[in-house]
Amino acid sequence: MWNADQPPPRFQQQRPDFRPPTTRPLPIWYWLIPAIAALIALIVVGVLIVRPLLGPVITEDGGDGVGDRYFPTAGGGGYDARDYRIEVSWLETQSRLEGRTTMTAAATRPLQRLRLDLALPASEVRLNGQPVRFTQQGLDLAVTADRVLAPGEEFRVEVVYAGNPDDAAGLTTARALRLNREILFAGQPFGAALWFPSNDHPSDPATMEVIARVPSDLQAISVGALISRDIGDEPDWDTWHWRSDQPMATYLNLLAIGPYTVIEDNTGVRPQLYAVSKQLAPPLAAGTEAALRRTPETVRRLEEVWGPYPFGQVGGVASSVDVGFGALENQTRPLYRSESLAQNPNRLLTHEYAHMWFGNQVTLRQWDDIFMNEGYASFSEWIVTERTGGRSANEQLLTQYNEVDDRLWGLQIDDPGPNRMFAAVYVRGPMALQALRNVLGDEQFFALGRDWVARPGTGSLEEWQQRAQARTSVDLAPFWAAWFSGTTKPARTPQNGFPA
Repeated sequence: MWNADQPPPRFQQQRPDFRPPTTRPLPIWYWLIPAIAALIALIVVGVLIVRPLLGPVITEDGGDGVGDRYFPTAGGGGYDARDYRIEVSWLETQSRLEGRTTMTAAATRPLQRLRLDLALPASEVRLNGQPVRFTQQGLDLAVTADRVLAPGEEFRVEVVYAGNPDDAAGLTTARALRLNREILFAGQPFGAALWFPSNDHPSDPATMEVIARVPSDLQAISVGALISRDIGDEPDWDTWHWRSDQPMATYLNLLAIGPYTVIEDNTGVRPQLYAVSKQLAPPLAAGTEAALRRTPETVRRLEEVWGPYPFGQVGGVASSVDVGFGALENQTRPLYRSESLAQNPNRLLTHEYAHMWFGNQVTLRQWDDIFMNEGYASFSEWIVTERTGGRSANEQLLTQYNEVDDRLWGLQIDDPGPNRMFAAVYVRGPMALQALRNVLGDEQFFALGRDWVARPGTGSLEEWQQRAQARTSVDLAPFWAAWFSGTTKPARTPQNGFPA
């Protein structure tokens, strides 16, 4: 290698005596042909030698992100996740989570590089059982196959990873929530990346299995059915095995580790499993347990409004950790802030379980469709109150219309922006739905909601608006402009859904 600090070597050669040419000079290209041929040969040989060392040529990259308008790098494109098997061990004394997750998926287009979201460092990745190359930058775990996967081809990606969740918190808006021996992995819109790799976007729901190994004096609570609790193989460790056979968005999964009292009840319509933190003061623990036991009655009331409950289990987790929110609608087993649950159980249970229909059974296609989750969950509080002898939904509409902070009218609830997604939808969402109820009438309005949640999958606000329009001869464009895309207080008129 030539060192730029040293002058290049000089070669001297003796100048020959000049002789006049005795034949006609050959053209310059005559001399260049052998040199060009030699150069081409060197390039070909170099490619043959070096190319295998560089890995496969990437012709089909799924891209970093599914294309969400608010969170463009969330998840990855080019595949459909079908199932996750999540195996984790919590090493409490080291604050270390060790995991091995296997995702089963199918390519939706020609695919050679696929992306997953993971905040903990990965140490090994296998594709269909074979080691493959991967890179990890921030949350983006890029996995490169040795060949292009064909559309429709099913494959398995296995990722081994480990780390302190606190060290990874800066990579995502979520963080592991902790108090003493209790640690929670949950969050919205993100949280999954702190404990398992996934296509972390609600547009790609999948079935999930969680196998959590924890110290034997702790419990590991997740969602779905409790398949087994292995307490025999290792004296100091227990392994909890959970299974969700109905697809769910990644943020709806949950892992709660800590000292919990686990309450199981199989006497009702469907299995119930609740977990109450032993770190709570006894009066608060008793209050939260009593509140959780109201869950079956809450589900029954919601079934009267929206149709059959879409899942096989019910439950809840009452934590001692100040989670920063009242509750989160984890599928079949919401996570509750215990103080909030004890103070207002009926409202909180109704809201979180309404999400089992709106947000869990039918998931968001984009995060700017958040109205479809929170609008309907908040409206469900109103309609259950109305049907159990409380204030009518119209009374609640007029009260909030008069009391809402003027600043909340400046947000479009069909496009609030990534930083204000939840600012107005809890208040203006149920107002807009009650106003639409007044325009459509009860029969068409409730049929619209029941039909929407009758089939699992993803849905958008725009699609829902089209379905609403199909149920009336009234042009709803002015109504959408007033309640959804408008940035001023809707006029109090019958056309905008206000009672006469």
